[in-house]
Amino acid sequence: LLAVGTLAGAMNALAGGGSFVTLPALILAGVPSTVANATSTVALFPGALASAWTLRRDFAPFPGVATSRLLAVSLAGGLIGAILLLLTPSRHFDLLVPWLLLLGAVAFAWGGAAGRLLRRQRHPGPGVMLAGQGLLAVYGGYFGGAVGIMMMALWGIWGHTELRAVNGAKSLFVGATN
Repeated sequence: LLAVGTLAGAMNALAGGGSFVTLPALILAGVPSTVANATSTVALFPGALASAWTLRRDFAPFPGVATSRLLAVSLAGGLIGAILLLLTPSRHFDLLVPWLLLLGAVAFAWGGAAGRLLRRQRHPGPGVMLAGQGLLAVYGGYFGGAVGIMMMALWGIWGHTELRAVNGAKSLFVGATN
């Protein structure tokens, strides 16, 4: 589990997807799925903060949306997601996990392309970005698999695609949802 946690932390620092390693490893170790999910989130939290701190100089503000508003939405959404997780019986969560993993895998595989396509079609306003960030924060607080990748795809719609700046933002906002 230590090796898996180290690998997952490195994955999250570079691009994301660490929960795809930690969650199955914890479940294989016999930890109930809801507890494994919460444990994975808590275990990856220090790495998110360390990455955000390390990348702070590369962070670029989002055009038209205050960073403080995005942070507040991320914190609130993460809290709502965590409360929903606590209220979900393990047997129901067990039924959701494969679908949540599929959603994360689809976002990982096609999120960037979807963002580019949407950016060509229209340029939504800051309210839509805050709402999208809020929904992703709830998802991140509830499950978290590939939420950083989903956030980067969302931000790409607004043209916020410079990798170093986006990676720092991802670390900060994923840490907030955790």
